[in-house]
Amino acid sequence: MSSKRWNVTPAEHDFMVKHQAHITRAQLTAMLNDKFGHNLSVEKVRSYTKRSGLNRVIRTMITDGPEHDWIAKHQLDTPRNELTATFNKRFGKSISIMQMNGYCQRKGLYMDDLIRNRKPVGTIKRHGRFLRIKINATQWQTLHRFTWERHHGKKVPEGFMIAFADGNSDNVDIDNLVCVPESISLVISHNNKANTSDPNLNKAIMLTEALNSMVKKPIKRLGSLRL
Repeated sequence: MSSKRWNVTPAEHDFMVKHQAHITRAQLTAMLNDKFGHNLSVEKVRSYTKRSGLNRVIRTMITDGPEHDWIAKHQLDTPRNELTATFNKRFGKSISIMQMNGYCQRKGLYMDDLIRNRKPVGTIKRHGRFLRIKINATQWQTLHRFTWERHHGKKVPEGFMIAFADGNSDNVDIDNLVCVPESISLVISHNNKANTSDPNLNKAIMLTEALNSMVKKPIKRLGSLRL
C-alpha cells in the first residue's frame, strides 16, 4: 500500500530505469502498480526517481537533422496540433503537442500570426464573464456590444455601455440589451434596485436612471458657472 515504506526491489528499479525517461511520473506510477501489484502514489515514485538520479528526458524524440529540417519547413503555416500529428505519422513518433510547442520555442520556430489565430470570422468563445465574437482576421469583440451595434447600425456612444436587463451576460438577445451611461454602473450591479427578477422592470429602472444622469449633468455644469 502507498502508506507503507516502499522497499524497491532490483527488478522494480531496473523497470524504472528502462521506462522512465520519456513518460510522466503519473504514467510510470501506473505502470509500476500494474506490473508489480502495488498501490504506489505518484509522489512516492517521483521521490524515488529523484533520489536515484533518474531524470526525464524532456527534449525527447525530436532529433536535429531530417526531423528538425522537416519541422522548420512546415511549422510556419501549420497549427501545432496538425504539425504534431503529421510529424508523428511521418517519423513514427508519439510526441505530444506540448512537446512540439516546447521544441519549436527552444529552436526559435514561430507560426505566422494569422495561422496561430485561424478561427473563422464569426467564431464565438468565452473570455472571462463575456462571450466574444471574431469580427475579422485579427479582431474580437464582445458579443453583446456587437449585437447591439449591428442591430442599431451605429457604435455604442462614448461613455456608454451595454447592460443586460435580466443580469445574464450570456443572453445577448437584442431585447435584453440596454445602452446606458457608464456613470450608472452602480445601479446595475448585483446589490441594487435594478436587480429584480423582472427583466422588464430592470430595463425600465436602468433607462430611468440613465435619463436622470443625463439631466443632472447640464444642471451641474450650470451651477458651476459664476455670473
